[in-house]
Amino acid sequence: MQQQDIYVGFPSPPDKQAIVEALLNDPPEMRWRTVRQLFQIADVKDREELIQTLQPHLKAADDWRLRYRLHLALQALHRPLNITGYRLVRGKGASRLSEPLEEHSSFPSSPPFFPVVDFHIHPKTPDLKFFVDMREAGITHGVILATDTDPEDVERPEVREQIKMAFDRSHASGAMGFDSLLKHIQKSLYSPTHVTNQDVADWVKDYPDMLIGFGSVDLCKDRAYVRRTLDEIERLKLRGLKFLPHSQFFNPAENEHMSMIFEYCEHTGSIILSHSGCGPGPFEIIELSHNSRPGLWESWVKKYPHVPLVLAHAGAYSAEVPGIWLLDALQLGKAHPNVYIDLAAVDWLLDREIVIQEIRKTIGFDHVLFATDYPLPLSAGVSWACIVKRIQANTNLTPREKQKILGRNAARLLRLE
Repeated sequence: MQQQDIYVGFPSPPDKQAIVEALLNDPPEMRWRTVRQLFQIADVKDREELIQTLQPHLKAADDWRLRYRLHLALQALHRPLNITGYRLVRGKGASRLSEPLEEHSSFPSSPPFFPVVDFHIHPKTPDLKFFVDMREAGITHGVILATDTDPEDVERPEVREQIKMAFDRSHASGAMGFDSLLKHIQKSLYSPTHVTNQDVADWVKDYPDMLIGFGSVDLCKDRAYVRRTLDEIERLKLRGLKFLPHSQFFNPAENEHMSMIFEYCEHTGSIILSHSGCGPGPFEIIELSHNSRPGLWESWVKKYPHVPLVLAHAGAYSAEVPGIWLLDALQLGKAHPNVYIDLAAVDWLLDREIVIQEIRKTIGFDHVLFATDYPLPLSAGVSWACIVKRIQANTNLTPREKQKILGRNAARLLRLE
């Protein structure tokens, strides 16, 4: 099929039959590989024919993972990307059509140059949109994250009992039924935009100089599953592990796999990035997010001082109680120099002078990482570039602190310099 000429260096999309066969027959956990190619199709007629072919399969699919992949594919075909004035170059990212192709570069060449690294990205948008936003924000590198959560975990008696005990302690138990809650949780655990380890590796392969991939493993599974997934992450050469204790239903202080995880990270030089604070959706109920309290990691960061732990959202995310476990995260970082915090979804913390003073007294700005949870800000009408500019204009921070936050710390941690 004909490829749009704004895509440079990419193989042409396969023919329609090959696309349909891949979407129907690839391993069901492979989410984005073929879907990403659909945005490159130039001919409207080709898109319409694929929609007509795939629509009946969406209704007939028994496997919910296959349904989600077909859902993503149909979304891509129904809503072709309309970004004008840019091209996308494999390995290099986005550039303006007005710029000579031979002068395209991933990074600025004029001094002074230092990396600007977003440490917390969910690659849920089409490549062209993603890299145009990245370029306009001045981001030079991004850490993209897999998310290994499974709605079938909720069917296990021990997980269901864990959820019920937490729910019964919450104020929400009087406002909704438990069965309704479980359905809400299950729906949240495998949304159409969750990303697998293989998906992350595919993106990194296409843009190796700009993207760093972190895998994910569901720690409420059995030992064989965890070992197999760690082997996959190592084979895919992903640089870290992303955890969501609240929605992977494990307590870091008690989980039986934690020694294996930390020994893996020590052996491979991997970084742990764990959600901290409340989760979105049903996990805004504070009691359902208690596994994501920062202090539950303390025994492990003490035992393995050479394994970095990044507390995503700085323990602060909560719609109900903003800043909920921030002080716990800062105190953990003060006691253990292998602990970092990222600012994903909580960059507002830097607008509070009292928070900045507390960071200086505790974890220190050598351990704070710029992060946005992209593309989440887009849903609130906030651009990637806006978040960067807010930090650059922040009068509560010194110029040196801004450089550390925006990229120096992450470059050191990721060994980019």
